[in-house]
Amino acid sequence: MSVEIPVAPDHLVNLRDVASAEVSLQPGVLLRSDAPRAGDTPPDDVAWPPRTVLDLRDLGEKRDPHPLRDVADVRELPVLDGATRAAPAQDALPFDLGRLYVEMLHGVGAAHLVDGVDAVATAPGPVLVHCTAGKDRTGVLVAVVLALVGVDRAHIVTDYVRTDPHMPAVIARARRTARAATADSHVLAALPPELLTAPPHAIGTVLDFLDEHTGGAEGWFAAHGGTPETLRTLRERLLR
Repeated sequence: MSVEIPVAPDHLVNLRDVASAEVSLQPGVLLRSDAPRAGDTPPDDVAWPPRTVLDLRDLGEKRDPHPLRDVADVRELPVLDGATRAAPAQDALPFDLGRLYVEMLHGVGAAHLVDGVDAVATAPGPVLVHCTAGKDRTGVLVAVVLALVGVDRAHIVTDYVRTDPHMPAVIARARRTARAATADSHVLAALPPELLTAPPHAIGTVLDFLDEHTGGAEGWFAAHGGTPETLRTLRERLLR
């Protein structure tokens, strides 16, 4: 698939208040976006600046210090734990975005996601969660949060796919914020084409996995160290 790359805008192109996903959610609490850049024009349509930032990118994926470090508590939660620096695996199976997402729900990825849920529940807000595109790692964490507070599946999927039309601009910005894989190649060059889209089935795979887990999303959360107290606080904070 060929994606036309526009000039990189000097503002966040995949930013939104997660409360726009469903009327029962409290605005000004949780934001999601692509990776901020130094010199970005501040948005005027969401609560800004964030007081807490959850950066889900790999520690070696970033080119520059975080541009919001002077105004927010920036917490690094590398959900993919080094995978963005590795060469693409020679997997016998074709690439599947939903399968990648479900891999995040295990092991170190799951631990970081649970820490992310705890931060959304308890850290000073607004809380901004982002990765590079604000789609994959961010999409999984947001889907987990929304599932835990009882948001309907259709609304979670709709919020996820809202990223799709922003992807050309997201990619243009990522070419400026993401570290090159080698001296003469960019990390984006080797990505499977599906990774540059936001198909409904991908986040649906995450929701299927949570539904099928013993105890549902709450059971998954508890199995990876989440507490009932965090769930109560999360619901009190996010729900109207």
